[in-house]
Amino acid sequence: MESPESLPVRDIHEVLRTHWGYGAFRPVQEEVVRSVMAGRDTLALLPTGGGKSLCFQVPALALGKLCVVISPLIALMKDQVERLQKLGIPARAIVSGMSYAEIDNALESAALGKLSFLYIAPERIGSELFQARLDRLPLGLIAVDEAHCITQWGHDFRPAYRNIAKIRESHPQVPVIALTASATPAVVSDILAQLAFKVPHVLRAPFQRPELVLWVSYGEDKHGRLLRIMEHSPGSAIVYMRDRKGTMRLAQYLREHGIPALAYHAGMSTAERDKVQQDWTSGAQRVVVATNAFGMGIDKADVRTVVHMDLPDDPESYYQEAGRGGRDGKTAHAFLLLAPGDEDALRERVNRSFPTIAEVRRTYQAFADMNRIAMGSGFLETYELDLGTLADRAALSPMVVSNCLKVLELDGRLTRSDGLRSPSRVLIVTSPQVIYHMRVNDRRNGPLIELLLRLHGGLYEEPALIDETRLARMLEWDLKKVITRLKELDQQRVISYRPKSDRPSITLLLPRSDAQRLTPDAQALTAREARALQRMEAIIHYAQDRRTCRARQLIEYFGESMDHDCGKCDACRDQRPAPSHSNTPADNLLAEPDAHRTIRIEEQRKRIDAGLEQRPPKASL
Repeated sequence: MESPESLPVRDIHEVLRTHWGYGAFRPVQEEVVRSVMAGRDTLALLPTGGGKSLCFQVPALALGKLCVVISPLIALMKDQVERLQKLGIPARAIVSGMSYAEIDNALESAALGKLSFLYIAPERIGSELFQARLDRLPLGLIAVDEAHCITQWGHDFRPAYRNIAKIRESHPQVPVIALTASATPAVVSDILAQLAFKVPHVLRAPFQRPELVLWVSYGEDKHGRLLRIMEHSPGSAIVYMRDRKGTMRLAQYLREHGIPALAYHAGMSTAERDKVQQDWTSGAQRVVVATNAFGMGIDKADVRTVVHMDLPDDPESYYQEAGRGGRDGKTAHAFLLLAPGDEDALRERVNRSFPTIAEVRRTYQAFADMNRIAMGSGFLETYELDLGTLADRAALSPMVVSNCLKVLELDGRLTRSDGLRSPSRVLIVTSPQVIYHMRVNDRRNGPLIELLLRLHGGLYEEPALIDETRLARMLEWDLKKVITRLKELDQQRVISYRPKSDRPSITLLLPRSDAQRLTPDAQALTAREARALQRMEAIIHYAQDRRTCRARQLIEYFGESMDHDCGKCDACRDQRPAPSHSNTPADNLLAEPDAHRTIRIEEQRKRIDAGLEQRPPKASL
């Protein structure tokens, strides 16, 4: 196979200008791109908002060959494919919910050299359809997004990521670029090993965000402190909360105090979520109060404030979410608002996230019963997920069921997708001769086939997005009749029809087995629990250590060092007299400290000075 170095290539700056209109790369981006162009296996560590996608998209287009992008995030895959297609770049994604015919069509297009990018979830690599075409793929680059998922040391391990080795075995000369925004030294070492880097090569942008002011505030009245922050911080803001109902109540509270705010959570319909994100992104709404379902793929550089009302599970999640502020390089604030008992609540929540084997088996059995999945069937089939109904059927709480599904996911039995808008799609899967015969002779379905061909070109090549309401209006049929006829044609294998959906889903990665014989790897689950508890204690230590620079704590956690303290966070400001005037949101929070916070700081200092308590170690985060 011809190596990437020997291929005629385009200039990377010309590619950047032509397709994206940028005159120059961001810091480290060009170094990463040139490393890939030289055919080197490359691990790129770029903080949130660092422009990771261009690091593989530019060299792939310059090389002129197919780039397979492996990502666990369906929302990001769809978002990037849509952006590439709008730029005129041929790209497809294979995601759960697609029919056999659609998947087969996308893979064949890739094998024939019709695509520049093929996005797949890691679970797809092991499928027969993918493996059957693997040797035929004209690969020039393998991109592994969210690469921390390949290692059990990462905070979101996905066993299927280990299948990437199969692609490397088939195409040993093709370089791999792995990208992640959060990696400790242990994670970095394991990524290099799992992806079989020929030579360890790591390029990292500094994790320090000098424009981001990190601030932790303790006290009883979180809502009061939030209002004070909002009153003194103009511009767009994100407020993160854990529970869905809480987002609704807090958004209402902010509106009652004159602050435009909307709630966002995964329980809302796709249309509702899209409307909230659009209003916030455009500036029509200033604040969005959201669960962590909000944030992936946000393309908004001018977020001035990010507030966490609860302790996140780990430093990785916190730094990624806080890092959504200040992407334009201007000063932004990240506040973590805590009250007495928050640390204990986090410990209880994390400890509850590890269900028993009996609970996992009950969840699996209930899911199979709900969807009438026969023993030995269901392989790579996708089913809608109604978490509340599943929890009722399993006689467990929704939280326990959600954690059981995570165990089954880590065991490689299924993959779970959040609710995403998936428009209705049609692909012709029969021969042109059959279609011609139906158009001429089939009075029942011929008019529908004729209209589909007239409205949508290329139905033999790739799926077209359709609007059943528009079809009904043009045919002068009622909507139910159109949907019935589309399903009928799908059953006859004339077309592949996938109705629109915005529900969460589950795809089985193994045929359904006997629930009572399920034996998830106990050692792997124990190790996962231990690592989760370590990360939990790390974020608790971050919250409690009020004498060490916040930026320094986080940077050292990710294996880097700082020459000097940031001088702007609450820990740094506590080490010197308060300013004589208040001109930032952080200054205003410091200028009016909660009594509880002041008492706790003073009591801790007295105990340290008296030798009753040790100063928190700086490098133990």
